[in-house]
Amino acid sequence: MAHFPDNIITATKEAVIAVFWRKKDVRALFERCGVPADLVARQNWDDYKFNIVAPIIDYLNTVAAGVGPLRRILSETLQYKDGKHLAWVSDAQRRMRDAERTLEHLRLLTQDHDSALKKKEAERQRVQERARRAKGAELFQKKLGELKDHFYAYFANPNRQERGYALEEILYELFDLFDLSPRGPFNRTGEQIDGAFLWGSEHYLLEAKWQSKPVNAADLRDLDGAVGSSLDNTLGLFISLNGFSDEGVRQYLTGHRPRIFCMDGADLAAVLEQKIELPDLLQRKKDLAVEKQRIFVRVNEIFGGMC
Repeated sequence: MAHFPDNIITATKEAVIAVFWRKKDVRALFERCGVPADLVARQNWDDYKFNIVAPIIDYLNTVAAGVGPLRRILSETLQYKDGKHLAWVSDAQRRMRDAERTLEHLRLLTQDHDSALKKKEAERQRVQERARRAKGAELFQKKLGELKDHFYAYFANPNRQERGYALEEILYELFDLFDLSPRGPFNRTGEQIDGAFLWGSEHYLLEAKWQSKPVNAADLRDLDGAVGSSLDNTLGLFISLNGFSDEGVRQYLTGHRPRIFCMDGADLAAVLEQKIELPDLLQRKKDLAVEKQRIFVRVNEIFGGMC
């Protein structure tokens, strides 16, 4: 396959012949640009310049190793902006005009060629990026599907301790999938924290419960206390699969500036079933907590526009 189209190859031959007027200059050009020495030596340097230049350029355009020397020949030739270096030859004005004409023609052709190559390369990269994203989306959905199956399988598990460990693992993998930089359980003085994650510039402490009764005010205040003893840019997320008691939420909010907001099992199911992405759901819940002091809003209210 040719490296350059015929019009550029023809224009290159004409420019080399016009710009490098003496044969020794042509030969020096080929040697500087890395044309194979045996190819240069095979030419009859007593022949016309065209009969020397044409076979070398044609050969370089058709072999894999020729693209480098050919590009260097183009580059060196196009370094000439005019034909003033030919002012000393006989019939100088005509030779200078010929050199400038061939240079301008070659420059325009190579610019168009380079522009077309850039567009082709940009399209190739777009195709690759679409394929990469499609593959990434496929893997993402596969992982989310596996987490959903894991979630529903353990939802029916009667062993309370196993359910707790399973929830921690599911939440860690879910938050990791959405690039929320989760951390597993850790201890602080007098506290057991189920986990933490980073969302934007804010750090979140995470409490998760899988119990038969809805979470009450005391549990909410425990997480709030942990948040309060952390740095200023720390908030809390409480996940209770069986929800939160209305009385507990009211008691927590009474005379209190909230520093946490809440999710339940229906929220997790909506994310796992790909009805909403986790960061979007977190953002909506945080907005409602900030704007309306509603730290727990059921996902069906959000989807139904009732909040």
